[in-house]
Amino acid sequence: MTRRPRLAELLALSLAAVTGTNAVSDCADVLSCSSEAAIERVNACCTPAPAGLFVFRQRFEPDVGSDMGSWGIDGIDVLECFSQKPATRAVAPPYTHEEIGSFCHRSSLFDGEQGFLMAESEWAQSEVGEGMEEVWSRAWMNSGRFISTLAPHCNPDSEKGYSVASFFHVLHKLHGNFTTAKYLAEADITPSSDTTYSLEELTNALSFDQHKPVLECINSTLSSVLWPLNVRGLLQDGNFTPSQIYSHHSNCPLEGIIYQPSTTLPRPTTTYAWDPLIRPSPRPITLSHDESKVYYQQPQRDTPQKLGFFKGTDEERDDAKGEKAGRRFVRDEL
Repeated sequence: MTRRPRLAELLALSLAAVTGTNAVSDCADVLSCSSEAAIERVNACCTPAPAGLFVFRQRFEPDVGSDMGSWGIDGIDVLECFSQKPATRAVAPPYTHEEIGSFCHRSSLFDGEQGFLMAESEWAQSEVGEGMEEVWSRAWMNSGRFISTLAPHCNPDSEKGYSVASFFHVLHKLHGNFTTAKYLAEADITPSSDTTYSLEELTNALSFDQHKPVLECINSTLSSVLWPLNVRGLLQDGNFTPSQIYSHHSNCPLEGIIYQPSTTLPRPTTTYAWDPLIRPSPRPITLSHDESKVYYQQPQRDTPQKLGFFKGTDEERDDAKGEKAGRRFVRDEL
C-alpha cells in the first residue's frame, strides 16, 4: 500500500514552491533510491536525490600502522540512483583545502582538536604525494558537494561550513562502523606472504547484517573494500542501510587472493649496549740520544781508472781532432 504524503510535507513543498527554496523543518523518513522516494518525488532537502546511492571506500595500506597494516578511508562515491553513474549536479559551493580544514577544526562535531586529528589519521595516505588537507579537499569537490541534503539552501540557519564538517564527520562515523581489519582477523584472515584466500572466504568474513561488500584487487592483491549504502532521511543524520541495488562486481580472482603483509623490515626489539673504549694514558718518550741527529753516510765509491793503453789512445784521438779543426778554418792574413 502506498503511503500518502504527510500534511507537513505538502505544506513544506508548497512553501518551497512559493519562496523558491527547498528548506523544510519536518522531513519524512524516506530511504534514498527506494520506490517510496520515487513515487512521492521526495524533497531533495529531506532525502538525497537524485544521487542517493553511496559507496563507502576503504583502502588497505600494508606499511602503515602495525605489522598487520591499516585499513583507511579512501572516500565515498555519490551515484545516481538509476544509472549508478557519478553525480554531476553540484548543490554546494567548492572550498579551498584551507577553508575545509578550518570548518572541520572549529566544528563541535569533532569534539576539539584531538577529535579532528583522529579523524584525519583515519584516512588512507594519498598515492600521489598529497597532504591530508588536499585529500579532504578532493573528497569534498568530487563527492560532498553533490549530496542534496548538504546544500546551503537546505540548511539556511546553519553557520558557514556546516555542510563540510557534517560530511567528513559522517565518513568518520562510517569508518568506525566498518571495522574491516577486525572482521577479517576474526575469520583468521591476516596478511601473509605464504597464504592466499578465495573471494568467497573474504566476502563471507566481511558480510554482516545484510551488508555484502564488493572487493577490489590490483592483479591478485587485495586493495580496497566497497560498502554500498542508502541513507534514510538526511545524510548528516547518518542513518545508513545496506544497499541491494549496487551492480558493480568484484575484479578479484576467485582463488589465490593475496592479503599483502608489510614490506618494511621491523625495528629490532633487542638493543645492545657496547662497552666504552678505554684508551691508555700517553707516556713521554725517553731516549738516550736524539735519533733525528743521527746521519747515515753513504760509503764513498772509487772512480774507475782507465788502463794506460786506452788512456794513450784517447789522447792521440783528441790531438788529431784539434789539428783537423785548425786546417778546416784557415785565417786569411792581409
